[in-house]
Amino acid sequence: MPRSSRLALLGALLATAAAALVVTAMTVAVKVLIERALGVNPGFIIYVPAIALAAWLRGLYSGLLVTVMGAVADIVLFLPPVAVLAMEIREDQVRLAAYLLGGSSVSFLSHRLRTSRDAARHEAVERRRALQAEAAARQRLDELLAGQQQQAALREAFNSIVSHELRTPITAIYAGAKLLARRDRELDPSTRQELTEDLEAEAERLYRLVEDLLILARTERGTIEIGDEPVLLPHVAKRVVGSEGPRWPSARFELRVEGSVPAVRGDETYAEQVLRNLLSNAAKYSPPGSRIQVVVDRVAEGARVRVLDEGAGIDADEAARLFELYYRSPVTASTAGGAGIGLFVCRSLVEAMGGRVFAAPRLAGGSEFGFVLPRYEDGADEPASESEPVVRTVARAGQDAADRAGATDPPPAGARPAEPLL
Repeated sequence: MPRSSRLALLGALLATAAAALVVTAMTVAVKVLIERALGVNPGFIIYVPAIALAAWLRGLYSGLLVTVMGAVADIVLFLPPVAVLAMEIREDQVRLAAYLLGGSSVSFLSHRLRTSRDAARHEAVERRRALQAEAAARQRLDELLAGQQQQAALREAFNSIVSHELRTPITAIYAGAKLLARRDRELDPSTRQELTEDLEAEAERLYRLVEDLLILARTERGTIEIGDEPVLLPHVAKRVVGSEGPRWPSARFELRVEGSVPAVRGDETYAEQVLRNLLSNAAKYSPPGSRIQVVVDRVAEGARVRVLDEGAGIDADEAARLFELYYRSPVTASTAGGAGIGLFVCRSLVEAMGGRVFAAPRLAGGSEFGFVLPRYEDGADEPASESEPVVRTVARAGQDAADRAGATDPPPAGARPAEPLL
């Protein structure tokens, strides 16, 4: 037997003996007090509870030790020497033998009760662990099933989008290219120009949808790579508003840069993609001739871009859901087609750049969509003017006759006259 095992066994034996000695001593003290107070000798019966207690606390051997120690203490302390040395069978000797037998039985029974109780507790603990493990496995299975169902729903939605949203521009491009390539008849210049413009628009639409699908795939794989560079959102907004103008002849875009806007940390290409998606959404769901404002300003976190439209508006309760994948508001889903990907891509890109997106209804009607990007700590603010805040406005080329005559909305108070950027 290894030395450590021998030491552990010796320690257990000593602890058992010490416990038996303490219990016996306490019982003898109680017996002495009873004799002195009441003048009655309770006999060996006084040791039965002590035997049961010792066997319950320290096991069978502890109970047997208390039995023997109690007998020895009772003989030595409470019987006269002559009676102890007498060899003939007497009543006290019979009583001693009965006590030893009964004490051993009580010790054994108490030990068995303690063992049964410990086994029941252990079994209950094991059963509880098994139930917890079963519940955890069932929960995990439910999560896997829910995930598979969600994946199946996403695949079905994706297939529907691919079959419709991709097929439409591809069909238009294919048909237009076939018409332009026909050699059996000449097309007049206006028809050819119209076909060329349609091809360009559908190609642009297809390109943007593929761009969003690529971001969607990178988001699911967690492989979006964001550049760590200072980005000037006013310059990005100017460029995007200028490029989006010709794509939406029925809308009018305006850009306002309020005050001095700090450089933000992010990726300029992705910031452009986010703003393009927001402007496309605003133009798609706004009535013809409406005004869409792009406002760039400073906030505590860094810089903010807001896109304000005059469309049907959104429900405040569903604002957060609008950025979920494939979600489309039932209020606007019937008015214009869409894949339900653009706003999800916006949220993914903005959060990857450390910012946040938001949406809210406007009190005057319409919706407000936007995003905030964190300040680039090492970058300087974009200068607005020598010493005063600037509001710059871009009015797109498709405005009505009143706008051509100069009848535009007045700039905010305290701002200098609008400076055209296009």
